[in-house]
Amino acid sequence: LAAARSGADTVLVERYGHLGGMATGGLVTIIPNLSNINGEQQIAGICQELVDRLDARGATDYPKKEDWGSTNETLVKHYIDSNLAWFYIREDLNIGKKRVLYTALTDPEILKCELNTMMEEAGVKLYLHSWGTRPIVDGNKVKGVFIENKSGRQAILAKVVIDCTGDGDLLQPAGAECDTRMIPGLRIAAFAFPFWIGNIHMQKVEEFKASQPDKHAELMQDLGKQGGAAFYLKDLVKHHDGVVWFHPFFPSLNQADINEINRVELEGRKKMLLSYEFYRKNVPGFENSYIALSSPQLGIQGGQRVVGEYVCTEKDITSDEIFDDTIAVFPDNDNGEISARHPNVCIPYRSLVPKKIDGLLVACRAFSSEYQFNEYFNLIPHCIAMGQAAGTAAALAVQAGVQPRAIDYYVLQKQLLHQGVILPAKIKKLRQGAGVS
Repeated sequence: LAAARSGADTVLVERYGHLGGMATGGLVTIIPNLSNINGEQQIAGICQELVDRLDARGATDYPKKEDWGSTNETLVKHYIDSNLAWFYIREDLNIGKKRVLYTALTDPEILKCELNTMMEEAGVKLYLHSWGTRPIVDGNKVKGVFIENKSGRQAILAKVVIDCTGDGDLLQPAGAECDTRMIPGLRIAAFAFPFWIGNIHMQKVEEFKASQPDKHAELMQDLGKQGGAAFYLKDLVKHHDGVVWFHPFFPSLNQADINEINRVELEGRKKMLLSYEFYRKNVPGFENSYIALSSPQLGIQGGQRVVGEYVCTEKDITSDEIFDDTIAVFPDNDNGEISARHPNVCIPYRSLVPKKIDGLLVACRAFSSEYQFNEYFNLIPHCIAMGQAAGTAAALAVQAGVQPRAIDYYVLQKQLLHQGVILPAKIKKLRQGAGVS
């Protein structure tokens, strides 16, 4: 979208029949951490546009703007009772109270439709049901991508290629250096196999849990021992009454290994069926339920990361540095006392630019970062923000006849601000001035 809207002739290759990745096919229908703990929105631009478009169709749910950062106990309890606390609620250690974050829940089917509409409006050429198999490389320069689909093998030549695969599929074949380190126990060291159960009588479920808490706890313990998924999230989107979401995790240190992918697909469906049958048999309110959706796209949360012109590290979480090439600001909500002192983190454009490889940008969880940093800042809104910057930068590079690493940061930041992206006040003041370097 950003590349096409910035005037570039743009092609988008998508392996499924729809866009959206984790936010649609992966059933990770949560766009979290749009604000910091103080309720100040930091991620906007195309991400906010998506929320607005879905809102117009009654296909999203989020706290009212006046409630971002609220300590209202009733509102806090609402999200805790929905099992959504990790996405909506943070303990503000500065005041000793829980606050509400700006997070949005979405309807994945409506999101698929809106994304198609947005691409058509921008003039993006779509190749759906197509797999980008390998980059076309000449020396240290990426010049396009080979794709495979029902029409056979084709080549798309391009002045700039942006890897948005999540897994960084084009990186190593293009000759880019990658960091594959992973530590067991991290969020990014696990698959997810999401599924939805529908037609639940939620009032009966809540009455059972309230009147027989010990019995409910015993059942959940039993389900866990059997290998089922005992934890679910309540779907708060309008018209999604009686639907709950399950997001069971499966630890893995190599989520790009086809044997691991196959293992999780098989184990995930067994866990889903076991859990569904257990709930339907044992928990009042689930008697007439059914499996509404299972994710056709595995929830892959980590993987290799490119080594770029700048590598984001754990130190950046506490540095408060405003980079000259900052292209996004990410709320830091997940680090306790550190977050209380350092509520925001700036992302430099250089972390999207692979070292020594021309014609290539990265705009996904494979951005240049060590695992300690990637753990917190590779979620859906982060990737959308990086994608908006990368697409705009690619168009600027083509128009100026330079490599992506050589574009003018001033011009990039001015365009991002014009697109509704939120940048630090210092950057905004400089770029909205009269002069451009």
